[in-house]
Amino acid sequence: MSKEVVAVVIDHKAIGVLDRAYIEDSWLREFELPENTDGLRRVEKNGVVYILSKDSQLEDNHLVINTVVFSPSAGLPKPRIAFERIIRVALRHFDRNIAIPIQWQPYHSRARLSVFAQASREAQQRVYFDQSPLGSANLYAFAVTSAPDDLDAVPQDKGLYVSAMEGLCDALLEDAPTAGPPVGNFGVLLSKPLGFWLTNEWTLQEWYEQRLNREQRAFVDRLHDRPVRLRGAAGTGKTQSMVVKCLRDLYADSDTGGSKTFAFLTHSSALANTVVKGMLHSLDNSERWSSLKTPSGQPKLWIGTIYELAQEKLGYEKKGLKPLSLDGIEGRDYQRMLIDEAVGVVVSDARVALDLFPHCRDFQERLKSRTTDPSLIDELMNEFACVLDLEAIKKDTHEANRYARGAREPWQMHLPSEPYRRVVLEIHDIYRGLLRKNKVLSMDQMIADFDGYLGTHEWGALRERDGFDLVFVDEYHYFTRAEAMLLHNLFKSRAQVEGRWPVVMAYDIKQGTNDNAVSGGVEKFRNPGVGESVLSELKQVYRSTPEITDFLRDLDASFPAMDLEGEYATYVSHSKQESGEKPSLTVYRTDLELVDGVFDQAIRTARELEGGGSQVAVLCLNESLFEKIRTAGRVRDKFVPITTREDLKDLRYAKGKCVFSMPEFVAGLQFHTVFLIHADGADFDEDQGQGARRRYVSRVYLGASRAARAVLIASSKERGGASQLLDTSLTNRTLLRLS
Repeated sequence: MSKEVVAVVIDHKAIGVLDRAYIEDSWLREFELPENTDGLRRVEKNGVVYILSKDSQLEDNHLVINTVVFSPSAGLPKPRIAFERIIRVALRHFDRNIAIPIQWQPYHSRARLSVFAQASREAQQRVYFDQSPLGSANLYAFAVTSAPDDLDAVPQDKGLYVSAMEGLCDALLEDAPTAGPPVGNFGVLLSKPLGFWLTNEWTLQEWYEQRLNREQRAFVDRLHDRPVRLRGAAGTGKTQSMVVKCLRDLYADSDTGGSKTFAFLTHSSALANTVVKGMLHSLDNSERWSSLKTPSGQPKLWIGTIYELAQEKLGYEKKGLKPLSLDGIEGRDYQRMLIDEAVGVVVSDARVALDLFPHCRDFQERLKSRTTDPSLIDELMNEFACVLDLEAIKKDTHEANRYARGAREPWQMHLPSEPYRRVVLEIHDIYRGLLRKNKVLSMDQMIADFDGYLGTHEWGALRERDGFDLVFVDEYHYFTRAEAMLLHNLFKSRAQVEGRWPVVMAYDIKQGTNDNAVSGGVEKFRNPGVGESVLSELKQVYRSTPEITDFLRDLDASFPAMDLEGEYATYVSHSKQESGEKPSLTVYRTDLELVDGVFDQAIRTARELEGGGSQVAVLCLNESLFEKIRTAGRVRDKFVPITTREDLKDLRYAKGKCVFSMPEFVAGLQFHTVFLIHADGADFDEDQGQGARRRYVSRVYLGASRAARAVLIASSKERGGASQLLDTSLTNRTLLRLS
């Protein structure tokens, strides 16, 4: 029987391996490792467990954990969640391209940091870190408290840290054990990165020489002399082509002694740090790409979101400011709460009631009855993000007058006259005040600040050192016009070729479930301030069966007509997969029967598949119903919820369950089987505004396009039966109605 484990020391390479491991609470007692897993080895010395990578060095950075954090006295309902958060903070500490989710409420005081230790909103425990123990570059997780406490007053066992680090040299010199415990017996299962499976385990050379089709190969071979837009329907391999080109060009420059720097920008931190990095790991598991430097010591490859880049340059974290996330249920709920509060203030404002509401009585009634009209807050959120915050429009300004009196685009919220728009300006003004009060910045405000910074003398002096020579932008359809128009300022001046900047944009407008893509107009795609771009188009679908591709083609034809000069044209895609079953529709008598029937079928399907529940997704098309089902006790034990794109790592815990989410949170992923639930008539009406219809069709299209082999759609008679959106597919028999 080994001595009680009092501390754990993990080197920075092993941290990345443990970040993708399946962990049970029981593992946090002995920290045993399966045999021969990713080159890790476990050494125990005087009650300290050292988890070391095969190339571990004494000079490496290390995470040290006081195991009191996981002891029963800490009272954590799920200690493994605290461990996963410690690992995430360590990744952030050693790689500034990784963000700590705002929902964890990180709090700083000099070298100390704390975050919430659990995911539950009721749990108040916090875990505490020293980000420079004894002046080192290591990270020390030293304590947990039952509730938020004075950060500087929480006691720290420095002696434990000293003894743990003093034993590191002996641990490194000890021979690796000849045998280890079998996989799975000790509560941990080390797995491949999420993006690893999207590359089919082929290397970079295999992809380039054997797997790319003619269109993809032509894109990958393009020179860096102009901007390129890579367009293609879901499943055509846009992200894969982008990652292959990025890595191939990066190594080509490095191998010839070049000093170019590359940025790979996405709209989602999870996509960047889980999927993209996983794909890079698969293409080259030596991870040479992560350690390449320029002669001046700058990393040659930066991977992350444009928001993480902005936060890095603007230093918001050190100033106590936090961006308002657009990437999860918590962030959306928070923004919705602030907008709802602002609407309540405006509705009760006597001045607005006397001056404006007499000219828009129907809008007044809609605002008053917002609890029964969930689409109202969504439309206001969209108006703020794509118009008011995007163009920095504030009440009582010239720009506000122009907004109130000017023409409107068909995709915008239905505000037929000036009084309607004045009311929206009032709501927006109150909303901005609430953001200031809570010391929170909307993402659009953050981008406006970043755009301003990129025009400063400071950035002008740093640009040649910190700028980029080539910028890849994945999921470009999620970028606002303001985000797109600042890209040219991210480049080193030497990257310009005859007035053009080499930005590579991959997109599918029809996967965008908000109006960010269409609000920028065609110029956002043709020339977002970087010079006229050239088009590379992918038409071969590799994800879905021909039957699913046919169904997607019918959905594609259902999008409202948009005037974007060909950028919104119907895609012509052909599947390269084997045939499968046609997508099907089942209409249940009640909402309750729908939930019970679908989840029972999803669990049965998961048990039959090699990948288990991680290959089966139940995607809800109605946000309020998603939240209701997610918290319902009757099915809670049947799924792993993905409520933000930060939750993608939780797919490893699906196993005998299924995944439950909404389409936008699993964008970029694929599943064997997708159940689309609540495709109900109540949520889609041909008389809806063009913007609302387009967003709904995009959500259905995005959800269905996540499936490789099977799409099963469910509607409820309680909510109007099957959506009218499905009529064309039913008529064309690309969708079969089951009894």
